Amino acid sequence: MSGFGNSMLLAGLAMALLSLSAYVSYSRGGKEQRGVARGSFVVSALAVLAASVALMYAFLAGRYDIQYVAGYSSSDLPLIYRISAFWAGQEGSFLLWALMGAAIGLALMRQAGSWEGPLMALFNATQAFLLLLMVIRSPFAPGDPGAVEGHGLNPLLQDPWMAIHPPLIFLGYAALAVPFVFAIAALLRRDYDGWVARALPWTLFAWVGLGAGIFVGGYWAYRVLGWGGYWGWDPEEKASHIPWLLATALLHG
Repeated sequence: MSGFGNSMLLAGLAMALLSLSAYVSYSRGGKEQRGVARGSFVVSALAVLAASVALMYAFLAGRYDIQYVAGYSSSDLPLIYRISAFWAGQEGSFLLWALMGAAIGLALMRQAGSWEGPLMALFNATQAFLLLLMVIRSPFAPGDPGAVEGHGLNPLLQDPWMAIHPPLIFLGYAALAVPFVFAIAALLRRDYDGWVARALPWTLFAWVGLGAGIFVGGYWAYRVLGWGGYWGWDPEEKASHIPWLLATALLHG
């Protein structure tokens, strides 16, 4: 399982870099590179999907020989928490982020039109960066091969909102890559107005997703932590709040 998952992450990274290179060539007039660029991105997305399915299977099957699974799951956890343990740690969260990015990238590739070359080159760069982080710090790192039980999930994370809050947050993060790559592509094309209307629906989608995640997270904190508040200015909460505020400003710009 570890070998398969790591192979899929490496394949996803390699295909994202190949797609990036082909899209750069396509942007410079190499029209024949479009098929290679698109095909490589699709293969990269499928590799990320395969890695995600493998990690979810590892949690459901109790593969405690994988370090990440042993660190966040145990056999006595209800099904919903074994599923949500997927994104309980940094490595799994990055994989969830990359999976959502892959889905958004496929939609963007179909809708980009004349902007496809620079947009998808930049989008591939964001995907490749996430995949590189996971290759360096893999959720499939092997643990104790004889392990028959895991350490379990932090009791504070054993809440139904755990199944909703992180996916909403990472959906917002993944979707915010679209206005980002539109803005950079606009600078490269010296088209400072044409990108705004194209990026607006994506920005609104990201804003809604991130806002819903923040709202759910606030309610979760109020229910579980018991300190009588919805929000605290700690780094984790600001990491979602600041992009949401910037997206709010962009929508009103």
